[in-house]
Amino acid sequence: MLHDHARSFDSTAVQLTGERRSLQDRRGEQRHIALLRVALLHSKGSRDLCVVKNISPSGLSVRVYRNLASGDEVEIEFRSGELLAGSVVWEKDWDVGISFPNPIDVEAVLASRWIIEAGRGRNLPRIDIDLPARVAFGTRMFEARLQDISQSGARVRMEEAVPVHAKVDLSLAELPPAAGVVRWTRGAEIGISFNECIPFERLAHWIYQRRSDSSQESAAARAADDLPK
Repeated sequence: MLHDHARSFDSTAVQLTGERRSLQDRRGEQRHIALLRVALLHSKGSRDLCVVKNISPSGLSVRVYRNLASGDEVEIEFRSGELLAGSVVWEKDWDVGISFPNPIDVEAVLASRWIIEAGRGRNLPRIDIDLPARVAFGTRMFEARLQDISQSGARVRMEEAVPVHAKVDLSLAELPPAAGVVRWTRGAEIGISFNECIPFERLAHWIYQRRSDSSQESAAARAADDLPK
C-alpha cells in the first residue's frame, strides 16, 4: 500500500511538473510576439523598408529587401524613432534573425509603430532615394528628381511650379504611374500624396533594385574613369 501511495504521489508530481512546464512554455510564447509591422532597417549607411515578423526581448525576425549575412551589424527603427541595435544571427532567403546585445522592453517599443494596412498611411516610413522622375500636370510633362518615397506619397524636386491641390501623375522607371495630389510646395520641392498606396512588397523590391542598378552604374563609371586616357 505504501508503494502504491508513493507511485500515486510520483504520478501527481509528474503531472504538476508537466503543468508548470506547460505554463512556463506559454509564458515564453507570450514573450515572443508574432506581428507584421513596417519598420526601417539601418545597415551599411542606408535605410531600407523591412517587415518585423515577430519580436521578443532578446531579438526579432524580419523580412528584408537587401542582402545581409550572419554577423552584420544592423539597427531597426520603429515609428517611435528608437533604434534597436543588433546583429544578424541567421538568414534564409529574405528573412533574417537579429539578436539584441541586451534585452529590450517589447511593450514600450511597440507602443508607437507603423502598421501595414490598406488604409491611408500618412505616417508610413519614407525612404530617401535620388532618381529621375516625370510629373504630368494637365497636358504638360515635367522632368523631375525623386527625393524620397513611401507607400502613400513622394517628395519631388522640379524646376516648374505646380500649385497645391493640383492633380498630378508621378512616373518612375519600372513602376506604374502613380496618380496623386500636390499637398505642399517648398521652393523647388513638392509633396505628392498618392490616391492609392503602392503595395508594400512591390515598393520594397523596387527600391532595392533601383539602388542596385545605381550602384552598378556608379561602379561602371568609376571603372571608366580609371581607364588610361
